[in-house]
Amino acid sequence: MRSKDRNLMNRIKSYIDDYVLEHYGRTPTMREIGAEFSISHVSAYRYLVAMDELGMVVYKDGEIHTEILDKIDMDYRLVGAIDSSVPAGVPDMVDEAYVEEYFPLPSSFLRGMKGKFYSMPVRGESMISAGIDDGDIVIFSDKCEPAEGDIVVAFIDGEGNTLKRYCTDKKGSYLWAENESWSDKKRMFGRNFTVRGIALKIVKDL
Repeated sequence: MRSKDRNLMNRIKSYIDDYVLEHYGRTPTMREIGAEFSISHVSAYRYLVAMDELGMVVYKDGEIHTEILDKIDMDYRLVGAIDSSVPAGVPDMVDEAYVEEYFPLPSSFLRGMKGKFYSMPVRGESMISAGIDDGDIVIFSDKCEPAEGDIVVAFIDGEGNTLKRYCTDKKGSYLWAENESWSDKKRMFGRNFTVRGIALKIVKDL
């Protein structure tokens, strides 16, 4: 490969890295590389062979490997985005939640857990002392067996969904608001509820 083609090799490598990130670990085909740079797929193949010889990529048995690709967590979980807010204040009447779309997250981001995962926007200020603010996005699993201290998405009978701390005492379990400016009476959200999921992550805007 002529030395003047080294610039194109660098561009092809950048294209492969960007493609891998945008397609969750999948590398482009020879035809896709060729179409991107207006060369034939045979020429794309020859470039990859030359790039392998120079150590820019690893191309073996028809597979492309780059440093970025080798660092990508290929184990993903699909998260269902629900078009309904989780009130983090006074529970609100809500329509039956439904998933608008699914998006992938690395398994490691979700603690390697298995099962179903969902995300919903948070509304209200009852969890601000736990660092959860109005407008945050909560990611939760559909696991419904919480431990003491877990933050849960719960359905309060006759009222709706809410995000609260799951607590227990001699009388059983109850929901507790994490807003230290509120009175204990206001922070107590009762014992008649159904846990719909356990919160795992909070996503914030900066």
